[in-house]
Amino acid sequence: MKPSRRYFVKRLAIGLAAIPATSAIFTTEAQAAPVTLKVSHSWPNRTDFLQRMRAGFNGAQTGIQIDYVARGDNWQPLFQATLRDSLIGQLPDVTHQLINYTRLYSEKRIAQPIDGIPEGQGFVSSSGISNALIQAASANGRVYAVPYGLTIPIVFYNMSLLEKAGWKQDRPPQTWEEIIDAAAKVSALAGNINGGYLEFEASNNWMFQNVLTGLGGCMQDESGGIGFDNQLGIEAMRIIGDFAKAANTVAMTRNQARQAFNAGTMGVLIRTASGIPSIMKAAQSNNFRFDVGAFPVLAGKGKLSAVSHGIFVLTKDPARQKAALQYIKWACGPEGQAPEAEYAGYLPANSKALNDSDSNYSKSNPYVGKLAKSLSEAADWYTYPVANTDQIFDAQIEVVRRVVTGKADAASAIAMMSAETRKLLK
Repeated sequence: MKPSRRYFVKRLAIGLAAIPATSAIFTTEAQAAPVTLKVSHSWPNRTDFLQRMRAGFNGAQTGIQIDYVARGDNWQPLFQATLRDSLIGQLPDVTHQLINYTRLYSEKRIAQPIDGIPEGQGFVSSSGISNALIQAASANGRVYAVPYGLTIPIVFYNMSLLEKAGWKQDRPPQTWEEIIDAAAKVSALAGNINGGYLEFEASNNWMFQNVLTGLGGCMQDESGGIGFDNQLGIEAMRIIGDFAKAANTVAMTRNQARQAFNAGTMGVLIRTASGIPSIMKAAQSNNFRFDVGAFPVLAGKGKLSAVSHGIFVLTKDPARQKAALQYIKWACGPEGQAPEAEYAGYLPANSKALNDSDSNYSKSNPYVGKLAKSLSEAADWYTYPVANTDQIFDAQIEVVRRVVTGKADAASAIAMMSAETRKLLK
């Protein structure tokens, strides 16, 4: 018997009904496919920190995973690697980098506006991150990074050595004059004792920047020219030279200085506040009393140049951008900020974590309270908005090295630094 028309209509209806169901199944399966975000960074030695972050985020998400990839061992190598990756189309989805690269990344269309991602603007507005930091991570009215952590220069003191050398105050030194005098007195103890060290090799000529801005100076003047080719610049260089001479540790490297301070044989170490966790452990292990002091800032005029690193979204794929925003929300929240304090020592960009005395962050870093005033004096550090910015700062650091090692005086060094900077800016 031939199939009737009613039979065909019935079979067709069944078939059509099945199509949406099958399509829905495939759509659900596609949506359920996990997204793995490639996240670049410059912390190859912070394995505990990265493992904690990866485990925390991956455990909190069902459809997104992160894969951390080291693309350098410091900010500058990571910056250069990102520029190279952009030229060959191999950028990661997300990257942790200094926010003072924002302008360059936006101009080269490497970073994507975070406030253009659905829910991105709302998150930025309610994140608890200061407007000053958001502005530093913005260009042309768009937000290109979410600040994650920041640090400022501070002064670490081995109070056991300072007291042995004759320091009578119940507080650490506060002015450059007191700091230089303390370093000289500790150096005079002789033996295997070192007076102190200022980490002048820090990226972007950071220490010189801070001595200069602490005096009320600036790297760039109002007309866009060089801002340190003046008496304030010379004074900043003189302070660096006087400290190096008093401390008598000019032949040391940064790593040697850190090892000496951690071993309890150095009186003064001027470095980033991110060193607090490691020094806390070292002081306990080697039985010396240490304290932290503010980096000197001229009242009413000076500012600190803070280092703030943030999270950039580089992927142009809308679905991956949404996943990247979920990572940013987690990283900038309480769970993501705690490992930053415990392992890296950076101060949280999220003021909610910084101001909460009961937070995991404050408990793991009890010296934060001493830095409150310094944080109120912090502004973004300067970087040159050109592709060879690293070359410029490297040349400047070499001039500072000549002052530290006694090969140049302050005035001639500033003249030399200004000439090198002008030449490289052309």
